[in-house]
Amino acid sequence: MPVLLASCRVAGVATFAPALAGAAVPVRVRAAVALALAALAAPAAVRAGIPELALSEPWRLAPAAFVEFALGAVIGTVAMLPVAAFRTAGALAGMQMGIGFGAACGASDPTESDGASEPIAHALAILAVAIFVWAGGLDAVALSTLRSFDFVALGAWSPRAGATAVLTGAMLSASDLAFRVALPVTVVLVTEALLSGFVARALPGVALLSFGFPVRVGAGLLALLAGAAAVQSAMSGAVATLLDSIHAAVAGGAR
Repeated sequence: MPVLLASCRVAGVATFAPALAGAAVPVRVRAAVALALAALAAPAAVRAGIPELALSEPWRLAPAAFVEFALGAVIGTVAMLPVAAFRTAGALAGMQMGIGFGAACGASDPTESDGASEPIAHALAILAVAIFVWAGGLDAVALSTLRSFDFVALGAWSPRAGATAVLTGAMLSASDLAFRVALPVTVVLVTEALLSGFVARALPGVALLSFGFPVRVGAGLLALLAGAAAVQSAMSGAVATLLDSIHAAVAGGAR
């Protein structure tokens, strides 16, 4: 029974964590990952034990399983925030380049895939997952999940003020990361707009609108490529603080 409850916690992680929560990953693979991690965490889960009320009244195992899944969802969500930040940065960059206005205004074809409506956001999301895995993000998520059994007993977690504060801080950090990733594109495109304005004033006969959009797209893509090293460093820094953030969220709701 402890292993089954532990599987519920790990299932919540596998539902929301980067690389595991993608639609391309079959449900059977997620279930296999959850069972494997739960088996690794079996000694800690057995030490943590089961709530006494659940032992005397087995029907209380259902709420305990829900609590375990919610805790795993919190861990997976905190791990997903850096990837979500990169996707947000891609959406911001795409709108500044003039690519994402259709999706932002709801004018895109509903039959189009998400990658077709927001190509920059989709590309940065894929890049973020790749960097996350390369930087050891999955290892950090697995380690933090296993460590959570040492700090929080089975069925003994609730979203208290401490956990809420950690989640709010993590979301603010993700927003800051998104703006920092999109900042080079903003600077380059503002510079391009100023130069285009000067050229239009100096040479009124030049039809800038005929080639302005390709110039903006090209300048934005070059800015993203030029900031590739900074992007990688930003994701590595986010992964480095991942364990501390997850541990704080878990400990903040322990009782």
